[in-house]
Amino acid sequence: MSGRCLRTGSRLTIMRRWVALAVSFLTLIITVATTTATPAVARDGYDLTEITVASPISQPCNVETAPDGSLWYVEMATRRLGRIDLVTGHIQKFDLPPATIIPVLNLPVPLPGVFPIGPCDMAVGSDGNLWFNDPERNTIGYISMTAPYGIHEITLPTLASVPMSLATGADGNIYVTQTASNQIAKIDIQTHVVTEYNVPTPLSGIIGGTAGQDGAHWFVEIIGNKLLRFDYATQEITEYNVPTPAALPFVIRSYDGQIWFSESGANAIAHFDPTTETFTEAVIPTPASVPIGVTRGVDGYIYTDESVGNKFARIDPATMTVVGEYPLLTPATWNDEIKTGSDGALYSPEFTAGKIARLWLPSFGTDPGFPQNGGTVTGATNLFQDTLAILRLGG
Repeated sequence: MSGRCLRTGSRLTIMRRWVALAVSFLTLIITVATTTATPAVARDGYDLTEITVASPISQPCNVETAPDGSLWYVEMATRRLGRIDLVTGHIQKFDLPPATIIPVLNLPVPLPGVFPIGPCDMAVGSDGNLWFNDPERNTIGYISMTAPYGIHEITLPTLASVPMSLATGADGNIYVTQTASNQIAKIDIQTHVVTEYNVPTPLSGIIGGTAGQDGAHWFVEIIGNKLLRFDYATQEITEYNVPTPAALPFVIRSYDGQIWFSESGANAIAHFDPTTETFTEAVIPTPASVPIGVTRGVDGYIYTDESVGNKFARIDPATMTVVGEYPLLTPATWNDEIKTGSDGALYSPEFTAGKIARLWLPSFGTDPGFPQNGGTVTGATNLFQDTLAILRLGG
């Protein structure tokens, strides 16, 4: 299937939290979440492993690689951060402060699933800390990635701004999308002073964020159907219309000066060249697959998770064609936010299953395995513990 070339001059808003809870109870998933990883399953030349990190109601919804090689993730419903040691398989968990539900007085339009919603995004800061969003508290937090793992918070100036995404800029600062208030916040990495900038397009649904190589930070507007460029030096904002109508641009990444982003509504992964201002799309073969995450593998190919299709997809950036799809082991997981781990494998949280999926392809080289020392996963929690956590935290 060939790519589409076009020229032009957040998170996906669905009720994921409550759907996942209903699925968990209606299917009577009452058993303890085991503290093991499923053995790697070989399927047509690729290996899949699923790591159980908690019960299905915990809702793991993002992963991030730390400088020490560990893999961190967020449990949205139970309001925890988790750290997976890829060598030993040991899982550590860190409770976040309880939710503080603030009435969304300035939410311009109803956005199902945006509020209430717990922490779901992470980024490694230039200060060596792991930063995360917390829409329910209207804060951006960070945790030191070494013992004693202290957690700190920064409150955003605009009330109920719903910070949905964050990323580290090329200037070293943290950039946050305030989806409800239609703003971008810059957090000075040294002073923690917050500066807010208004998005020109009303009700844009600003989300995502990635550091470009052109002296700018890039975002997507899921409702405005645009890319947004924020110049670090001048604070000038430039917007680019996405040619495909109702594309629902979602996650955005920058590799080698090029911009890549998912089009959840158009069922495609898009590429944008900032120099030529040209868009190209790779359409996913599985209909209505709802691609969300975007990452580049160690083999140079682009990968996405098909959240409704329940697969991974592999895209050849040279031809803008999908050259492989890889079904997950567990059905209906709502996998999203795929990332490349320090071991070269691809990791994606399974939102409705309480698991992290691990994909290995031969093009990645020799698989070090998980856990790398051949042990077993330890430190996961069960349904009873997770239910208590939700009740305690008011999630």
